[in-house]
Amino acid sequence: MRISVLFLTVLALSCTREETEIKTKLFSEVKPIDSGIDFSNDLQSSADFNILEYLYFYNGAGVAVGDLNNDSLPDIYFTANQKPNKLYLNLGGFQFKDITEEANVAGKGNWSTGVTMADVNGDGLLDIYVCNVSGYKGARGHNELFINNGDLSFTESSKDYGLNFSGFATQAVFFDYDRDSDLDVYLLNHSVHSVDSYGSAERREFKDARAGDLLLQSQVAQSASKFKDVTATSGIYNSKIGYGLGVSAADVNNDGWPDIYVSNDFHENDYLYINNKDGTFVESLEKMM
Repeated sequence: MRISVLFLTVLALSCTREETEIKTKLFSEVKPIDSGIDFSNDLQSSADFNILEYLYFYNGAGVAVGDLNNDSLPDIYFTANQKPNKLYLNLGGFQFKDITEEANVAGKGNWSTGVTMADVNGDGLLDIYVCNVSGYKGARGHNELFINNGDLSFTESSKDYGLNFSGFATQAVFFDYDRDSDLDVYLLNHSVHSVDSYGSAERREFKDARAGDLLLQSQVAQSASKFKDVTATSGIYNSKIGYGLGVSAADVNNDGWPDIYVSNDFHENDYLYINNKDGTFVESLEKMM
């Protein structure tokens, strides 16, 4: 046994550091000149719009990855805070092509945040949903839904689908919370500091049109293209004290129904919404955590 240990020790020492690094290396950098992806979310602050005036100035934007033309190659969509958004088509071999202009997906908002790819209309093609901030410090626009036309072009259709929210949008997650075989959406929003943001936990019951989170139910299964706002009857909090940073849908309690976890900033707890299987949720963070 002692001889075996000695042999293994000598064998390990005989490997050079370079060989060891090569064996354990999992990722390699693909430079922009090789990949064709040269996106950069560059920010320019001003006297009126900066980290002091907008507390999420440096939170970043978003990225979504998905196969938009069903060729088994994942494409990439980047959102930018102060620049046009970008869509890169995967050509294979880690090479991409900027098709933003011909695809018509640059967007018209001037401060984009999160982005999600999902088959919103159930036609087998991924669509793109972009969150935008509006109504504050010169930020304008609304959330945009780019419906996939099947030819690598898209049509902005947020108003037609009832998804043209205008406010402090952060991110959206699409999931089938009522299990009727179409995708509903939880829209996560954030807030800005004001006197209304401070106080007791009862303020979570006060609704806010721009900062409050929303639960929107798809009507596609009922032969309609609209999304219906069901927040008021769902048990979802819709106040300005949430300051939403992130959201995820998963079956937390293993009952076959998707639940919702929301990470909040500042004054409020995170939210863990357990699905009651009847179209409503109950916030259960302190009970289950």
